[in-house]
Amino acid sequence: IMNKLFEIKICGINNQISIDAAINNSVDYIGLVFYKESPRNISISKAKVLIRNRPEISKIVALTVNPSDNFLLEIKKNIEPDFIQLHGEEGPNRCKDIREKFNIPIIKGIGIENDMNIKYLIKPYEEICDILILDAPSKELPGGNGKKFDWEILKNHKSKKKWMLAGGLNINNISEAIDITKPPAIDISSGLEKDKGTKDPQLIKDFVFKCRNL
Repeated sequence: IMNKLFEIKICGINNQISIDAAINNSVDYIGLVFYKESPRNISISKAKVLIRNRPEISKIVALTVNPSDNFLLEIKKNIEPDFIQLHGEEGPNRCKDIREKFNIPIIKGIGIENDMNIKYLIKPYEEICDILILDAPSKELPGGNGKKFDWEILKNHKSKKKWMLAGGLNINNISEAIDITKPPAIDISSGLEKDKGTKDPQLIKDFVFKCRNL
């Protein structure tokens, strides 16, 4: 029997082969990146085609970086995502504003460097956002950098809200990451790519199998 110790989110899916692999392997969240600077960027029209047979089991997450209201409206109209992921410098007030205006649950990505971040940085977001992604801090692009951070700082992390571990996860380090942090969910992107920006369907399959059999 597959055990489901934690939920799996695969971020940056941008073609038919990888969305099929994610759906066939019952991934919990499928992340679509709407951010021009990202190698995983997808157009709204292409995303619309990919999710036309959207599954019940996989939630669709629309990742944006400092989005305007107009852009969010386009996404809501065309994609009807289950979650909006905010992965830029959006403060707690902006998160709250978007959540209320668009009536869509919010996932917020936060770069974690040390214990202080966990104590002070996360708190205001916990009150507002539905899920937090705790990621390696990035100087370049938000997310998907394959950088890992010191998981020990999340060792006994208790949160009011569901949170996801992200940052440099792959098939070789996932069991260590889970052992240390025991997260309710994980978020993986570049760790499932052989070529930058494109998910590998076999890696998706192997990774999910490993996660479900830890």
